[in-house]
Amino acid sequence: MNHLLKYLYSGIIELDKQRGVNVFKLFIASDELGIKKLSDYILNYIIEKYEIYIKEDPIDILQIIFKYEHFNSLRNNCLEFISENPKIFFESTKFLSIEKSILIKLIQRDDLEIHDEYEIWNYILKWGIERMSSSLTTTENNNNHHNNIDNNNIDINNFSNWNLENFFELKNILHDFLLHIRWFQISSKIFYQQISPFKPIFPDYLYKDIITKNFKYFSLKPRKSIYCNSKIITKFHLPIFSSWIDYKEKNFYNIKTMPYHFELLYRASRDGFSSTNFHNLCDNKGSTIIICKLKDNGTIIGGYNPNSWNCNDNEFLVKSEDSYLFYFNNNIILDDDFDKSFTDDDDEPIIARLANKNYDKYLYNSNYGPTFGTGFDLIIENDIIKCDNITSYPKLLAFINPRQIYFLEDYEVYKVTKLINSKIISILKKYITYVNY
Repeated sequence: MNHLLKYLYSGIIELDKQRGVNVFKLFIASDELGIKKLSDYILNYIIEKYEIYIKEDPIDILQIIFKYEHFNSLRNNCLEFISENPKIFFESTKFLSIEKSILIKLIQRDDLEIHDEYEIWNYILKWGIERMSSSLTTTENNNNHHNNIDNNNIDINNFSNWNLENFFELKNILHDFLLHIRWFQISSKIFYQQISPFKPIFPDYLYKDIITKNFKYFSLKPRKSIYCNSKIITKFHLPIFSSWIDYKEKNFYNIKTMPYHFELLYRASRDGFSSTNFHNLCDNKGSTIIICKLKDNGTIIGGYNPNSWNCNDNEFLVKSEDSYLFYFNNNIILDDDFDKSFTDDDDEPIIARLANKNYDKYLYNSNYGPTFGTGFDLIIENDIIKCDNITSYPKLLAFINPRQIYFLEDYEVYKVTKLINSKIISILKKYITYVNY
């Protein structure tokens, strides 16, 4: 009130010194008092600063935004920002107090950037347990008595003292969330070990769908997470790789529009640099992208293979078609506006395509790791990468010297999967059983 009185007498209000929640309260008060000039000013200020306020106090700010109609235009922006930065929301000390309707809106989003769906389930579970009765009826050693369960400190992996009434209560609390969890993105092993003890809270049809991997009741697609757990690149490299797959040399996809998902199959520093380990983890996986970091200068080079790696017959020739090789200067920091972030030619990534994709073939050999080109244009052997001859990818000469050996700090292999358009899914769902993909 003091701030409003000061404004009425002086025409001055200092918002930059206020916490976000207080700025929102000032807007609400000025709006209710009909001080339109001030409320319009504060609303514009909030629209400009909302990301800062969300970081500061995500739970209280969200609950204010969803309570008042004046903030309708901000709601999706705030959910989108939290989807990109979910830890500030889920790890907030106030998370367990978030209203159900807001939490559901966030869990529904395809772009929620948590790469492990089981982690999402755990957050929802803790939120649900918080809403259970403070005194839960439990059974122990066949004796009828009551124990108090501390919901804040409960071990979510130990339900030996729960009875059916406890599960029934949790079922009612979490009922509206169960169809928004991407169960098909949780491994069978994790489901049986960590989630199957909660069978009583699942509708029978849903539980059967999950354990049989039938998923006929699901219209969901995998979350299009832009989380990137690479030790070499950032998430902003992924849209460039995606654009090159689709022959977009300019006007690249961004992290929200790229139509591909990248799943880590192999990391040399974790799984071992031997070619055998590469083939054990990466053969017969479909399209992959190889990302290497040179030990000497941190340069990033690699290649995209639209085919499966396969050395069952020791070696064979494969038509390569849409493969490409690439280079990034690792000193350049990419962001979501990377089309405009390159200041000179040295900053720009380089793509080397096949000289003749219709006729070029190259050799897969079990003694080597990833190999590109008929001349062994780019070949990885254990912890080194080299070029024997530039035959298939002439532009490779722009970033690698033939017959020079480069030592690798690390390299990673990602499975590349094209995401199915949600409209196509809804049409197909009318005719076929939705399966795990």
